Amino acid sequence: MNIVYLHGLMSSNQSPKVDWLKNKNTVFNPYLNYKEDTETLFSDLKTICEENKIDLIIGSSMGGYLGFHLSNKYNIPNLLFNPSLEKNKMVKPKVEEIKNSHVLHTLVLGRNDDVVIPSHTIGFMENGDFNYRVTLEENGHRTPIELLKKHFEWIENSKK
Repeated sequence: MNIVYLHGLMSSNQSPKVDWLKNKNTVFNPYLNYKEDTETLFSDLKTICEENKIDLIIGSSMGGYLGFHLSNKYNIPNLLFNPSLEKNKMVKPKVEEIKNSHVLHTLVLGRNDDVVIPSHTIGFMENGDFNYRVTLEENGHRTPIELLKKHFEWIENSKK
């Protein structure tokens, strides 16, 4: 499977999660400089999607925000952990906002997240015309690798 992995604002593109994904997949995991590249991040990621056959986009927090919009543009399913989707005072990268009711957005939200509030994310999804599945887990904003493995394997098994 070809995967784009988009790390969060305060995270790295190198992690045990990426290492685990790379054991069985081709993973594109660019470093995302959210503070300096807000104008060009989305276009750089579009290039990855256009030049490769991407099967799944995985994103966390701000990476989930980018992944959501890339999925809508390219009709690529995603797995998003605590995605920062709602409008707030955070400076977010510029994206193309495209409505897509066909692509499946799989959201995993931390019930105890005090950075990206789960009820706000659910409200955002409910108010749009999106095809989505939400699971609430007992974590906070950080996503343990076990949750990535669990939900990735669910997606893998659903494709069989």
